[in-house]
Amino acid sequence: MEQDFVSSRIIFLLKFMLLNKCIHTVIFGRYHGTTGELIPVWLEPLILLIIFHAYCLVSNIFGTEIVFLNSFQNILRELKDVGPDVMCLQEVQADHYETHLYPSLNEAGFEGVYKQKTRQAMGISGKVDGCAIFWKKSKFHLVESYSIEFNELAQRQCQVLGMNPRSEEGAAYLNRLSRDNVAQLIVLEFAQPSSGRNSARDQNQVCIANTHLYSNKDFPDVKLWQTWQLLQELETFVLSRNLPLMICGDFNSTPDTAVYDLLSRSSVHPGHPDVNMNEEVSVLPDVRSLIHSFQLGSVNATVLREEPEHTNYTVGFKGVLDYMWFSAQHLRPLTSAPIPDESVLKKHGEALPSTQFSSDHIMLISDMQLGGPRS
Repeated sequence: MEQDFVSSRIIFLLKFMLLNKCIHTVIFGRYHGTTGELIPVWLEPLILLIIFHAYCLVSNIFGTEIVFLNSFQNILRELKDVGPDVMCLQEVQADHYETHLYPSLNEAGFEGVYKQKTRQAMGISGKVDGCAIFWKKSKFHLVESYSIEFNELAQRQCQVLGMNPRSEEGAAYLNRLSRDNVAQLIVLEFAQPSSGRNSARDQNQVCIANTHLYSNKDFPDVKLWQTWQLLQELETFVLSRNLPLMICGDFNSTPDTAVYDLLSRSSVHPGHPDVNMNEEVSVLPDVRSLIHSFQLGSVNATVLREEPEHTNYTVGFKGVLDYMWFSAQHLRPLTSAPIPDESVLKKHGEALPSTQFSSDHIMLISDMQLGGPRS
């Protein structure tokens, strides 16, 4: 008898500018395993995950607030057109979350959680950015919500290594790693769980991780350390419970980096340049410890057999920084939309954002199947 799989449509990395604000989108939906028809949401749960990359600049230039409000309204219209069920947002300015984002999305039927970056002194109150996750209240119940501060993990690791944080060695270690980045972890449960199926592979809960790693290209060791620590935290939380997992975000790392290798291959080659840096401060463990127990796949690499040429297209940089990773034993990507070629991206300017593309990042679209690959 053919197993009744659950499939999900994913629109990921839909990034729209709010000044420098962007949205990533992921949609999950369920399809009948035999007919292939979309099961209506009132019969089976539907998930849509959006990652919203929204960095707000602080400026006194006349008209900035008007530009923000206009961009924000454009984003809300786009969100309504897409019809998301879950949204993971990055670089959301704290005051904009409180005054614009949360009220608007809550009115549209969403609940959310927010985690501000750990910067303490940024001048004007409320101008520190952070991450947020929203979910459709009619589709999901929030079961658990946690936040991860990489600064705190660095302090903990410093103690594990036996270093005094006040010593020269400990201070240098913490100074290298303390970059204020954060991550979020939530567990959502379908408000209307699937019925009539007894398979152990059926899942009514999904774990979503949302992060934005350090951006400086000269600190690949820090980004690798952050990724390793995030995966360790997720291992502790997810593996024993056998939860479907998606890790989404802006990893600020191209496919040739050790960050990508660790996520995709569960390890890093000892000869990789990112683990052989000649820095005065060494923050990485022995390369043999840079491992994890997940079987993760990249949606684009799985469906298209390779990553696209770019997900970020600016004057200064054109390449892939954004990914959606999934636990292969629980989820299966079915399709992935092609990325527009350069002739399309440059039609209204030499780079993004433009009048046609509201962000400097490209929207990625895929269909996901909850239940993993067919056996």
